[in-house]
Parts: sequence; structure tokens; C-alpha cells
Amino acid sequence: MNAKTKLKNDIMVGMRMYLDVTTMAILEAVIVKAAQDIEMSEMETLPAAIDDTNKYIIELFMARKANKLSHETVKAYLGTLKEFVEYINKPLNNISESDVEYYLFQKKQLGNSNTSLNNYRRNLSAFFTWMRKVKLVTENPCDGVEPFAQVVKPIEHLEATDVEVIKRGCTSKRDRAILEFLRSTAMRVGEIPSVKISDIDFGTGKIIIYGHKSNRFRPVFLDKVALQYIKEYLEEREVSLSSDEALFTRARNIHRALSADGIYYVVKMIAKRSGVDKRVYPHIFRKTTATAIVRRGGSESAAGEYLGHAPRNVTGRHYTFKSDQYVEQIFHSYVEIV
Repeated sequence: MNAKTKLKNDIMVGMRMYLDVTTMAILEAVIVKAAQDIEMSEMETLPAAIDDTNKYIIELFMARKANKLSHETVKAYLGTLKEFVEYINKPLNNISESDVEYYLFQKKQLGNSNTSLNNYRRNLSAFFTWMRKVKLVTENPCDGVEPFAQVVKPIEHLEATDVEVIKRGCTSKRDRAILEFLRSTAMRVGEIPSVKISDIDFGTGKIIIYGHKSNRFRPVFLDKVALQYIKEYLEEREVSLSSDEALFTRARNIHRALSADGIYYVVKMIAKRSGVDKRVYPHIFRKTTATAIVRRGGSESAAGEYLGHAPRNVTGRHYTFKSDQYVEQIFHSYVEIV
């Protein structure tokens, strides 16, 4: 890391608590431009003490990378990282492949499954990849650590008969509206709390949402069945179809949006009351919808497009435009109940 980069990093870390994401990005651009024609020589690199070095690196990560990730992703990375440094007790810019292997070995000794071990490895690898990109390290120490073998399990999903059983567990109009909304839109549970009533086109069932994971807007759709149950729920709340209130609200505070955790709890309680012999949670409806699309003749690509998965290849990201009409066609062909 050269002197210019360190200066920029130090400023970014120092201002992180005082500026929002947009202003931080502007600040970074201003620093880069201002320092372009200035020659600098470094007197030292990173803080000398282990704790100071690691604190500096983590604060730099929070200033430069964390705001581009979801809250849950940052939480997972930092949780694994905190535990890792407790085991290894070394500066993060001086970690070796054997350090990573030792940490994972210790976790395995504690009874962690191969799936969990791979999650820890993946979190560390993502963090060290970022460190390499910002030139805090020259290579990722996780690159030479092989993933643990995992048994590939069948994809969890609900059969049509399961869904019918689950519906029996609904005890309110909100319960049924939530189930039909999940089935028809296949939205991530974390995306739902921000949906407002006025976001819905009740003529077409179309909703434009922002996918925090893919960082792009995309359309989702409600079929006539889902729209009917949502309208009944809104009539019970006595709100208009043009209201700016949250679509789903708390039972005891109908003006406050139901959180992602709240939706998760509602779905778990519905399933428990229904007596269905399957593990039921909001995300299983995404898997169920994707499975249904493929079963009904759609491609895996079509399923991914409807679920809002970001394209992984260069062609998909930069050269292939898919309109809202394409997603709507997938919905009418493979998702909609008619």
C-alpha cells in the first residue's frame, strides 16, 4: 500500500462516522483527484500493534466496502473475522494459508458441519479478496484452502398439496395475504417491508421493487388470487389502495411496517398451526416458485430472471437487455394461478 492510498484510507476511516454513503463516495473521488499530481513518501505502513492493525483494517472495510453489502452479509463477515482473530492472534495483513487451515480445523473439532465450515471459509475468503484489491495483502490466504466436501441435498420446496395444508393455518386475512404474496412474487423476505400499498398496480398486479442483493430495480407480479386476498386484508385495515402505508403492518400497530423478522414469525406460526409435516419459512416460497417455473416448462434462466438473480456472465450483465415484459411473460406462463 503506497503513501497516497494510505492517506486516502486514513481520511475515509476518520470520516466514516460523520458522512453518509453518497458523501463518502464523493469524498473518495475528491481525494483521488487532489492527490493525483502530488508525490508522497510513506514513513510507516500500518499501526504496529496487532489490535491496532486489525482495528484499522476493519474500520477501513466498514468505510470502503461495507456500505455496498447487505447488513446481514457484513454481520456474517465480521462475526467470522472476530472469531478468526481470536483464534490466530495475528495482524490480518500477515495471515497465512496454514492460519486459515488451523482455524477451520479447530472449528471442525467443535463439531461444525462441512456446510458451516465452508461458510466460514467463504466469509474469510471474501474479506481477504477485498484486502487484496485494496493492496493490504498481495494474495488471498484462502485460495489454497480446499472447500470441504458437502452432500448435495435435494432443493427444499413445497408441493401443491403442502401449500393447501399450510393455508389451513391462516387465522387472519393478513396471514392469507402474506402467503399469497410470497407465492406470487417470490420476493426475498428482506425486500417485503419496504413495499407500500401505492407501489402496487392493482390493475396489472405489477410492483417495481429494489433488490438490495442484486442492486437493481425489477418487476414482480401478483396474480388475481393474490390480489383478491390482499384487497380483503386492506379493506379490513380500512386503507385505500393508493395509500402510502406499508403493505403489511403489525397486528397491534397497523401503521407500522411488519419487519422481515415479523414476516418470518408469521409464516412459522401459520405452518405450525396447519400441522404440515415440512419445515416452512419465507424463503421456501422462492424455491417453490422457481421449481414450479421449471416444472411447467420454463428454463432455469427464466426462473432466475423472475427471482431477480443478477446475471453472472458478461453477456448477461452488459449485453442482454430483458424488459419488464419478458419477466411478465414468465409470470403469466409459469407462475400465475388462472
